[in-house]
Amino acid sequence: MIQSVFRYRFLHIEHVSALMNRSYKKVHGRLLQLVRHGFLERIKLPFQKHIYVIGREGTNVLLERGMASPEMIDRRPRHHELKELFLKHQMMLVDIHCMVELASRGTGIALADWREGKDLWDRVTVWRDRERVSLPVCPDAFFVLQDHSRPDGRNRLNFFLEADRSTTTHRRFERKLIAYHAYLVGGGHTRKYGIKSFRVVTVTLTPERARNLAATACAILPQDALKHFLFGSVDGLSLATPSPILSDIFVSPCDLHTGAPGQRLIP
Repeated sequence: MIQSVFRYRFLHIEHVSALMNRSYKKVHGRLLQLVRHGFLERIKLPFQKHIYVIGREGTNVLLERGMASPEMIDRRPRHHELKELFLKHQMMLVDIHCMVELASRGTGIALADWREGKDLWDRVTVWRDRERVSLPVCPDAFFVLQDHSRPDGRNRLNFFLEADRSTTTHRRFERKLIAYHAYLVGGGHTRKYGIKSFRVVTVTLTPERARNLAATACAILPQDALKHFLFGSVDGLSLATPSPILSDIFVSPCDLHTGAPGQRLIP
């Protein structure tokens, strides 16, 4: 349980219960014990579920057993310094991460890699109004899905994730899209990640927001770039029924006006 909290950084009790496939009651009792003895701590927000994070004793256990390094611990933000908006965004990422992992269990698809944090950040230079402009490439997460039904060398799909809570303006989102396209064309992903290609998955709170952002991509990106972008929402998804996240719930800007069915993360 301590290791799961460390890996995800922040977890609600429902996340722990689903990931460990244990009843809510048993998980609740165990979490209380771990908090009481300092292995975990709780972040309390008004009218919201407690968020569990690693405590001092939990950090000591991870270090002693070689499950974490001092550098990994130091790079993590101090939870008492975190703002509510950051935590809400982070918990949306945790929801998506958990649902992808849970949905892949017992299938031929595996979540082979998931990374977050500033180590992912990069920059790209683009031409705008006859001037060279440096734009950030700062995905919320990078993850890899591996399809075991396909031959080696063609069975790994790479994704950059944008978790959108409708707080980003369309103009700022346009700059994100332009930066990702330039990153793809310029080979920044190969230099930094050693990968040949990637898709950008934007997950929103509502289907309407997802379609609006897909329309934005359709308006500003070249036609041949649209296949690298997918848009979907968490509406209708839950930890109890995570499997739809690997189904055809995503909209491609290529299909926005054609009435074509949704797309999967792994076609």
